[in-house]
Amino acid sequence: MLWVGRLFEERLTALRLSIVSLTGVAYLAMVPEARTQSGLEWILAVGALVFGFVGIWSPLAVVGGISAGLGVGHLLGVENDAVPAVALAWAMFELGARRFGWQVWCGLIVGIAGTMLSDYAGVREVALTVIYRLAAGVAGPLLLGLHVRTLGELNRQAADRAQQEAARVRAEERTTIARELHDLVAHHVASIVLRVAVARNVLPLDDPRVRQVLDDVHATGSGALADLRRLVAVLRDPGSAQPSPVVDPTSLPVALASVVERSQQLGLTVQADIDPEISQVDARTALAMLRLTQEGLANVAKHAGTNAKAQLSIRLSEDRVEFDLRDFGGAAAAAAGHHNSGHHNGAHHNGGHHSGGHGLIGLRERVEVLGGSLQAGATGSGWRVTALVPTGAAT
Repeated sequence: MLWVGRLFEERLTALRLSIVSLTGVAYLAMVPEARTQSGLEWILAVGALVFGFVGIWSPLAVVGGISAGLGVGHLLGVENDAVPAVALAWAMFELGARRFGWQVWCGLIVGIAGTMLSDYAGVREVALTVIYRLAAGVAGPLLLGLHVRTLGELNRQAADRAQQEAARVRAEERTTIARELHDLVAHHVASIVLRVAVARNVLPLDDPRVRQVLDDVHATGSGALADLRRLVAVLRDPGSAQPSPVVDPTSLPVALASVVERSQQLGLTVQADIDPEISQVDARTALAMLRLTQEGLANVAKHAGTNAKAQLSIRLSEDRVEFDLRDFGGAAAAAAGHHNSGHHNGAHHNGGHHSGGHGLIGLRERVEVLGGSLQAGATGSGWRVTALVPTGAAT
C-alpha cells in the first residue's frame, strides 16, 4: 500500500487530479440521472472538472472558482449540482493537503459560502441537511487534507532525523578509525622511520647494499606515514580535507616502473610489459593499476620467495585495461609445498590470501567498484592474478 501514500505527494498532483476528473467524466457518461441534465447543468459540471484541473497549481483559486460556480448555478436555476459539489470537496482536500495558514481559512470561508448559496432554500427549511453537506463536502475534506499534509511532514521529519542519525554514526565511526590510525598505526610507522634514520646515521654501514635497504625502508615508511596522515585528515573532516590523488595518471608508467624496480631490488626477477598508453586512463583506474601491481608483487615476494620469477603485463585496449601478473614459484613456495605434502604454490598463495589478510579481497572490491572483474588462482607451480577494468573514463 506504499504506492497509495505516494499518490498524495505534491509531484503526483496532476495524476491525482486526472483520476478525479476521469471519475467525474464517467459519472456524466454512465449515470442515467446525469445524462438527463439540462444544458446549463452540463456546462456547470464540465466547467467544474476542467477548471479544477486547469487550476492545478492554485487550490485556493479552484475552491473560489467552483464555489462561485455553485452560487451562479443556483441563481440560474441549476438543480443537479452533484459534480460541482464533489469537485469542491476534492478542491478542499487539495487545499488542506498542499497549502496552510491564511489560504486554508480563506478557502474554508469561500467553500462554506458557495455551498450555502447553492442550497439557500435548504438553509431556511432543513438546516441539518445543509450542515451535513457543509461537514461532508467542505470541512471534512479540508481536515482530511490537513491530516495527509501533517503525516507527510512527520514522515519527512522522521526521514531527516534518521538521515542525521546515520550521518552522526558514520562520523563517529570515521573519528574512531582516524584516532586508531593516528594513535596506533601512525605512531608505530613513525617509530620505524625514526629508528631507521638513526640506524643510517649511527651504525657503521660498510656494505652499500645494507645502506640501500635502509634507505628504501626509510623512504617507504615516510611515504606510508604521509598517506596515513592524509587519510586521518580525510576521515576527520571529509568536507574540507579532500583526498588528493595518490598517483597522477600521466606519471603512472613511472610509478609502475618504480614498483617493479623496488621488487627487483628485493631479489625478484620481474619481466614487465607495461603499455605506455596506460597514462591515458582516469585517476581511479590509474590508482587501481598501481595497487594491483604493488599488492601482486608483494604477494609474490611473500609467498613464492624473493628469488621467484614473475611476469607482469598491463595493456590498454579500446574499451578496457588488461592486467596480468603471474609467478612461477620459488624457494618459499617449494618449501611450502614440501611441508604440505606436495601441495603446489597456488595453495600456499591461497592460504596466505584468505587466512591471514584481506589484500585480495580489497583488490577485488577496488576493481569491481570501477565496473571490472578480477580473477586469481593457482596456475602450474605458481599463482596468477588477472583483472579487466573498463576504460569508460579514459581519454
